[in-house]
Amino acid sequence: MKLLTFGKVVLLSSLLTTFSATAQDETSPQAQDNTQTESDTGIKVEKPDAVEDLQEGDAVYVSEMANVWLRTCPSSNCRIVGATHVGDKYSFVKVSPDKKFTLVDNGQKQLWMQTRDLQIEPCGKAKVDLLEGEIANLNNRLENYDSEVAHNYQVAKAKLEKLEKENAQLKDTLAKQNSQIEELDATRRDYADKLETKELDMQMRWWLQGAIIALCGAIIGIICVYIPRPNRKRKMNRF
Repeated sequence: MKLLTFGKVVLLSSLLTTFSATAQDETSPQAQDNTQTESDTGIKVEKPDAVEDLQEGDAVYVSEMANVWLRTCPSSNCRIVGATHVGDKYSFVKVSPDKKFTLVDNGQKQLWMQTRDLQIEPCGKAKVDLLEGEIANLNNRLENYDSEVAHNYQVAKAKLEKLEKENAQLKDTLAKQNSQIEELDATRRDYADKLETKELDMQMRWWLQGAIIALCGAIIGIICVYIPRPNRKRKMNRF
């Protein structure tokens, strides 16, 4: 919990750095002067309550509550009908031909104000509201960080269990296929051996039959040689 709190403080500090950059640039001379005065003299100088209480040489800044006049037409001679302040938001309509004045819309009516008093980026109260909204969003995210991490952990754990189950199924299927392949290979070798033996038997039968036929022929030939032949003269004198 201490580490989480420290992380929140660091993150909020980094966000507030952007918000305080402008104010720091403006107030840094006075802060340095006050720090130098306190460190050099060792006496704490109280901050004046109003401009009237300042002394010669003290820093002074333009107030954010300064009025920006709103006019009925794009000229400094036109009648002033109202005032606005730093950070107020308007909708752009158009600029005057000399581009010194800009027509803006506040949602109710359109009025003219000097172009030099306008800028695109938010400032003042608008920027403060924007940064406060971002800080609130980050605070909400930090508060829900533990639950978000726990949810992501559960999702990752479920995915891991699913992948492990699928991996086990694939291993089982692969083992069965390997067993079937080994059985088929053994059957193939058995049939190959039987086929080779059959071919050898057929060859031996052919050789044996040929030898028997040759032997029989030789015996018949020998018999034919020793058979007595009839005398031709006797045959002629027979009649």
